[in-house]
Amino acid sequence: MINWYRLSENGAEFGRARGHRPGRSAEPRTPNDMGRAIESPENQGTSFMALVSYVPTSEAAENIRPHFEKVESRGHKVPNFLRVLAHSPELLEGFIALNGALGRIKLDPKLRELAYIRASEVNSCGYCLQHHKKAGRKAGLDERQVNETDSYSGSESEIYDDLQRDVLQYAEEVTRSVVVSDELADRLKQKLTERELVELAVAVALANFTNRISETLRLELP
Repeated sequence: MINWYRLSENGAEFGRARGHRPGRSAEPRTPNDMGRAIESPENQGTSFMALVSYVPTSEAAENIRPHFEKVESRGHKVPNFLRVLAHSPELLEGFIALNGALGRIKLDPKLRELAYIRASEVNSCGYCLQHHKKAGRKAGLDERQVNETDSYSGSESEIYDDLQRDVLQYAEEVTRSVVVSDELADRLKQKLTERELVELAVAVALANFTNRISETLRLELP
């Protein structure tokens, strides 16, 4: 699995790329276009100004510096998302703990990644899509399942089972409207344990959390 969830093992797998800026009409308009734009050679090296600085390892708080040093000792770059949160060490410590726990939950990793991908699509977070599609593959999703989540209720929906479709719908409804329909809630209660329902809710909430921070602070790769 991609380790948004395990900072100590793969810090390079956390961050985002800029896909949209006000006044940049040539930017991609759909989540899938955004994901492709990240990989486009013409966009490599494009620089966008973040709203806040990235805390260097040498200036990180004493309780945060060991986390960053461990990432770097493994040959990875500390993600800018974490360097921004390092402005508030208490918040970053809390995030690291919650994010790490998400990698140890009982919810099927395939469902977790489908939910994260769909929430990121709705929020047009191209970088999150790129990395969570990798995570989805590691979790066992095939290429169509990873890349066609925006068509889960259409003609391509046969690539997902009933529970996967419900999880995709849940991620979309929560991201768009916060609440979900009674019908969907009833179906999920029949298929998931109470623990898994809570873990699904947290996974979608965390996706929205990281998407929105990346967007509002205009973070750059990595």
